[in-house]
Amino acid sequence: AKLVHALCMLHNFIRIHDPDDLDEDDINSLQHCHSEAAAATFGGDITAGEREEASARRDRIAKEMWDSYVAYMDSVH
Repeated sequence: AKLVHALCMLHNFIRIHDPDDLDEDDINSLQHCHSEAAAATFGGDITAGEREEASARRDRIAKEMWDSYVAYMDSVH
C-alpha cells in the first residue's frame, strides 16, 4: 500500500514540476484519446469546464493523499 501512495505522489510531483515531459507512449495515448473514434466511444469531447473540474478533483485527491502521508510520517517518527 505504501508503494502505491509513493508512486501516486511521484506521478503528481512530475505532473506539477514538468508537465511537458511526455514519452512516446504518452504521446501515442494522447493522440488516440483525441481521435474521432475515441470521442465517439467515450461520449464526445471534454469541455473546458469538465477539464477544470477533473483537474480540481485530482488536486484535491493529491492534497488529501499528501496530508495523509505527512500525518502518517509524523506518527511513526
